[in-house]
Amino acid sequence: MARGVAPAAALTFLLAAPAINPFVLVATAVAFPGKPEMVVGRFVASLLVAVLAGWTWLLLGKGEWIKIPSRPQAHGAAGRLEAFRQAMRHDIMHAGGFLVVGAAAAATINVVVPAGWVSAVAGIPVASVLLLALLAVLMSICSEADAFVAASLSQFSTTARLAFLVVGPMVDLKLIALQTGFFGRRFAVRFIPLTFCLAVGISTVVGGMLS
Repeated sequence: MARGVAPAAALTFLLAAPAINPFVLVATAVAFPGKPEMVVGRFVASLLVAVLAGWTWLLLGKGEWIKIPSRPQAHGAAGRLEAFRQAMRHDIMHAGGFLVVGAAAAATINVVVPAGWVSAVAGIPVASVLLLALLAVLMSICSEADAFVAASLSQFSTTARLAFLVVGPMVDLKLIALQTGFFGRRFAVRFIPLTFCLAVGISTVVGGMLS
């Protein structure tokens, strides 16, 4: 946006990039062997959410609702290369860490939470979708690792696990904090609920088609 890109287009990219990149799709395929519908469902639902959120902001968003951050300065080719190297190193280091955290969280859910409680909620379609969507927000797992957590939640339906996979990369605690800090509170209180509602709704529709 600091380069002059339309906010709606930039926000679409913001949502789509962590959700439907090749690494995430490959990780999803590995986590769900023999279930290509999970990969297709995640791609389609995430793409629809990103595009619809961008269109909604284009139609209804106002300039005063978003604070455009200043463009960071990278001096010369060496500066840009160093910025790229630092970003790549950060992502690689954090992906492994989030994978460990996600695996630990999934194990904790399976061991600590009584199986009867999980089965009871998993058997209620609406409640199970909302529960896993909220869990995705709270756990804040890296999108390269969340598929393995979703695969471990075998008690839940395909639709509920798809909601977990779609909501997580777009709305979680760290993203809420980052978006509020970068774009301002007036942006966050409008865009984050919009994204969450679209992610849950579209996941439910796509998941119903896959079931």
